[in-house]
Amino acid sequence: MYFMYVDETGDVGMKPGRSDYFALSALVVHEGYWYETIDAIASLRSRLAEKFGYDAGEELHAKDLIGRSGNSRGGLQRRQALFMLRDVLKFESEFKYARAINVVVDKKNKPEDFDVFSAAWKKLINRFETTVLFKNYPSPWNVDLPNEKGFLIVDETDEEKLRGLVRKMRTSNILPSSPFGGTANYKLRSVVEDPMHKKSQLSGPIQLCDINAYFLMQTLKPNSTIKKHKAQNWFYLLEPILLKVATKNDPHGIVRC
Repeated sequence: MYFMYVDETGDVGMKPGRSDYFALSALVVHEGYWYETIDAIASLRSRLAEKFGYDAGEELHAKDLIGRSGNSRGGLQRRQALFMLRDVLKFESEFKYARAINVVVDKKNKPEDFDVFSAAWKKLINRFETTVLFKNYPSPWNVDLPNEKGFLIVDETDEEKLRGLVRKMRTSNILPSSPFGGTANYKLRSVVEDPMHKKSQLSGPIQLCDINAYFLMQTLKPNSTIKKHKAQNWFYLLEPILLKVATKNDPHGIVRC
């Protein structure tokens, strides 16, 4: 079983004043390496506490840590918080058995009724489905495990809409089937059950996804703090674990729509 943890950044609104982009960042971990991954994250938190003085029990939430309010940074200066998050990205880059999938929706030039939420999640779920089906993740114990499945664990989002989307994709999932304009119904067969929604403060992997999504967004529209510290390309520290087979249209495997 592969677990895909997911967090999002930006908003799904299409009216003026909303974010220009909406992004999903996922971290995929096989059950066979789940304990090793959770233990590694716990060790990371201890190291961050020792190096930066950030409470190991506090949530790692990038927007709050880099935001203007010092109350949410646990006593850290903004620069300290930023470099702490860089350490988290470097830590993730050393994962042997986890992979990151990323989806970005560029809202520009899209109609006002464009369904940002469904477009992004459908892209992500389909990439998860096919990469489980075709064994494009590292194989645990270096053996071929047939009939593997995938399960979604996501930060709090529109639970009802996401559940409905996944259920619909199990019966109707029309996708291009050839470069000549054909389509076919690729019903979900690897992703099982309804997505499990979990508060990010209760999940170390989801907190990592939050950080990844934040820095993914900074590659597109960096804020003043990111520009000041030349951190707009820190997302690419994740290069070793980016699932590049997710798409042929981006060298880092970022699925864009």
